[in-house]
Amino acid sequence: MASERINIKGTSDGLIITLGAGAWPGLMDELEQRLSEKASFFKGGRVGLAVGPRQLTRSELEQVGTVLNRHNVTLWAVESEASGTQEAAAELGLEIGLGLPVRGITAPAAAPLSQGEAILVQRTLRSGQIINHSGHVVVIGDVNPGAEIRAGGSVVVWGRLRGTVHAGLGEGQGENAVVCALQLSPPQLRIGDYIARSPADDSDHEIVPEMASVQGGQIVAEPWK
Repeated sequence: MASERINIKGTSDGLIITLGAGAWPGLMDELEQRLSEKASFFKGGRVGLAVGPRQLTRSELEQVGTVLNRHNVTLWAVESEASGTQEAAAELGLEIGLGLPVRGITAPAAAPLSQGEAILVQRTLRSGQIINHSGHVVVIGDVNPGAEIRAGGSVVVWGRLRGTVHAGLGEGQGENAVVCALQLSPPQLRIGDYIARSPADDSDHEIVPEMASVQGGQIVAEPWK
């Protein structure tokens, strides 16, 4: 039944549509039907799409956007455990994650993560937004207080990093991961099993690009050249 394959619920941030198992064309037909049944209720809303482990391409996400647009609804975010889906969402300028509880990261078991497994996020992350990715994460923009990044590999922020970061969650990454930012001021920074916190008052700290890494059993920040 459609109600088992597609779940729609309202939240303070908008609608969340969860897509269950099933062939893609059939799901799109059912989504169209569900939206048509209560067109006036959905009109003018925005949607966060939760797809679990489903791998979606950019064109499939665009198809969802087209269906929603026909009912005057906007797709603004995608939550998925699949790195390919996250990459496709980032390419379309969509938020990654719905501010829901972070799921565990499953990293490749065979070999260390490669550069090809990175995702690029070209926007500022606001409070409550979460990026949860099994590879490297590159953010062009700020990571505001209350935002969170959990990465299997390294994290690079071309902006101010003032949210929480946990890098090096991937198999074999741990102490090899680094966290770089133009302004490195996270309330808590974790690399593998190591934790560091910013000073309570670092207003006198000179703002320079920095790179944090594990050295001698602790996290050390040094100029990022």
